[in-house]
Amino acid sequence: MGDSMVLRRILIACLFVGAWNVGLALAQKQESTPLVHLKKGDVQLWLSTPGDAVNYRGTRFDHSGMIQKIQVSDHQLCERWHTGTPNPDANDDVTGPCEEFGNSKPLGYLPNRPGSHFLKIGVGVLKQPDEKEYRFWEKYEIVQPGTWTTHRDSSSIAYRQQLFADPENKAVGYAYEKRVRVTETGFRIEHSLKNIGTQPWKTDHYNHNFFLVDSDKVGPNYELQVPFPIEAIQRKANFDETAIVTGKTIRFRELVGSRSFFAELSGHKNQVADHQFQLRHAPSGVTIACQGDSPLSKMNFWGMGSTICPEPYTQIQLRPDETFEWNLAYTVSIDAKR
Repeated sequence: MGDSMVLRRILIACLFVGAWNVGLALAQKQESTPLVHLKKGDVQLWLSTPGDAVNYRGTRFDHSGMIQKIQVSDHQLCERWHTGTPNPDANDDVTGPCEEFGNSKPLGYLPNRPGSHFLKIGVGVLKQPDEKEYRFWEKYEIVQPGTWTTHRDSSSIAYRQQLFADPENKAVGYAYEKRVRVTETGFRIEHSLKNIGTQPWKTDHYNHNFFLVDSDKVGPNYELQVPFPIEAIQRKANFDETAIVTGKTIRFRELVGSRSFFAELSGHKNQVADHQFQLRHAPSGVTIACQGDSPLSKMNFWGMGSTICPEPYTQIQLRPDETFEWNLAYTVSIDAKR
């Protein structure tokens, strides 16, 4: 073999190894996609982005605006409540304030229609299996995830998605935009939802609000307050053993192991003034207050030792070409005297 042939083969091998190393570096860079960091004053948010390596890929929660970490001064307000290795493909492995549409019935869902397609806002076009009714806790096949576009400025990030359940007849469709905005006292989640189909539809929306302050397990150190006298209905799991309801306030006993609790907090009048809560953590002096600007349709309350979740709901009903806008404003205060 001539010297020129040897040199050529060495050169080709070097080029191949170099290209492989570049490809590996790009893959590693993609797998370690940095979180979006928003900061103003003492408030910091870290968010993942639809399509990156760590963002949620299940079929229950809105894929946009997934907040992975909240820090105010030196206090942490949320963390992963699941144990074990993080799994973005799991249906509820989520962190922080995250949102769901159509908890009871997604857009275009027709009971007992196996194989039909329906829309889960913020997720995509899903395929119905052989079932009698929608089950939010189950993971569905994603037929079309849709395309997300994002826009970032100094204090916020916005996400946009547009989808039809059936692109051919365009009967059921939506255009959705969500913006997460950091403020000097907390953050805001701003929404816009438009019916771009030919049929009217209605849906529900809520934020699950997975909160935990400074890794302190849920128990007597926490207190939840709402603006209406609480009537705890639909009590399930260990609510009666865990929660102490007094007027507009819920306090907690020690939770044992991984036991959870649930109740619907009735007693409100479906007004905008009812759409709020305050979660207090005594040792840190941290209070997380949430105020919505739409009428409260329902408030669920769920939790376990690793998270505490007030869940205020909004009902949305739109005719073709109608748009609904609503916002959630979170304010975080710290009582330095504690």
